Amino acid sequence: MQTLWVQKGQLGSTVFYQAIMTAEEIINTVGLAIELPEWKGMTADEKMQREPDINRICNEIVPYFTNDDDRFFGSIIVDIFTGFEDVVFRPIKDIIQGEGLKMEYSLPAQDAGFLFLPGKERLIALDGQHRLLAMKIAIRGNSAIPVGLLKSNKLSPQMLSLQPHPELASEQVSVIFVEHRDTTKIRKIFNKVNKYARQTGRGDNIITSDDDVFAIIARKMFAEGAVLQKIGKNDLVNWTSNTLSKRSKSLTTLSAIYTVAELLLKDYGFSKKEMPTESEIDEATEVCKAFWKELLEGLDIYKEYLDLTRKDKPVSGLREENLLMKPVTQMSLAHVAYMASQKRIPWSAIVEKLNKVDWSFDNSLWFNLLTIGSAQKKMITGKESVRAAGMVISYMVMGDKMKPSEVENVREIIRNARNNKDDSLPEMI
Repeated sequence: MQTLWVQKGQLGSTVFYQAIMTAEEIINTVGLAIELPEWKGMTADEKMQREPDINRICNEIVPYFTNDDDRFFGSIIVDIFTGFEDVVFRPIKDIIQGEGLKMEYSLPAQDAGFLFLPGKERLIALDGQHRLLAMKIAIRGNSAIPVGLLKSNKLSPQMLSLQPHPELASEQVSVIFVEHRDTTKIRKIFNKVNKYARQTGRGDNIITSDDDVFAIIARKMFAEGAVLQKIGKNDLVNWTSNTLSKRSKSLTTLSAIYTVAELLLKDYGFSKKEMPTESEIDEATEVCKAFWKELLEGLDIYKEYLDLTRKDKPVSGLREENLLMKPVTQMSLAHVAYMASQKRIPWSAIVEKLNKVDWSFDNSLWFNLLTIGSAQKKMITGKESVRAAGMVISYMVMGDKMKPSEVENVREIIRNARNNKDDSLPEMI
């Protein structure tokens, strides 16, 4: 039995009630669809939602809820699965009679009041089941993981050792109740809520994230006074898109800078679950800054690019002819820089050699490595392409310092790109 202060509303044909509940109240009264006794026997048409992704819950949402002081969840939509005929809403205007409610409050009070839940109803999380289960696990520990999900998923030792945080039981969350009068309608609500709730893109996430060290470092690269700062009205970094158009005057993208940071700093042990110290971030920032600074000051193509940008002239011609003007190539160079650091070779010495590489689209070396073909001038994207191109470039500029296994890997990459087991290694510079 529970009485909640709610605001009643209606959207289309759906009546709903919005309330505030503590996390403890929610996890004690609202269940998951997969916990219904009839869940296994339900047909695809009868099930109103998907099975929770327990790995995402334990690895992403639980740490956010337990560790981030600025945590915030959107409203959890609760389906009054059964017993809704016994649920009673009583508006405040019916409780406060006569002169007890002033005229200016009477109209808005028509839809404000109390929702009485007698306790026999079955409440199911229609939208927000991942957040609900995350709160439950965060408060009660790994013992709150449903048995069915334990059996059907491979959980890491870290996930199975999650500690309870009972102090989070008093956290407050917005809840919206809807009546389950028609399963088809409920399925439609679930589908549309998720369909139209567009996820933020990679660029938006990097711009807004303050708990992702790589995003923070990426933004530092093009802040005012930074190595990739804006020149005049021209942004050197396109932070609104993951690609560069033919007419774009940008040198690279925010997504590429982020990936470069990941590649350069992979030995730092940074985790997206725990922020490093300010001094650690500053040290890592300098590593990324040095990478871009050496490229801008050492590569002729970038010197030309900067000169044209300062004069506010088009750079499309450079981008059409030189692969160094492509973000994918820049990410591959980060792989080269990382390997150079492993071998204690100064990045400036490597950049000097990079200036002597033929970076034209017509160079057949890049076919099926960086480009699809010279006619289309389209780039091959993806982590594996970045790594493969990075290995080949590394061989060209420091092949004499590579291990036999690394050289053999380069040979295999070339063979696969040419589909020819006899293709030879490129010449070293």
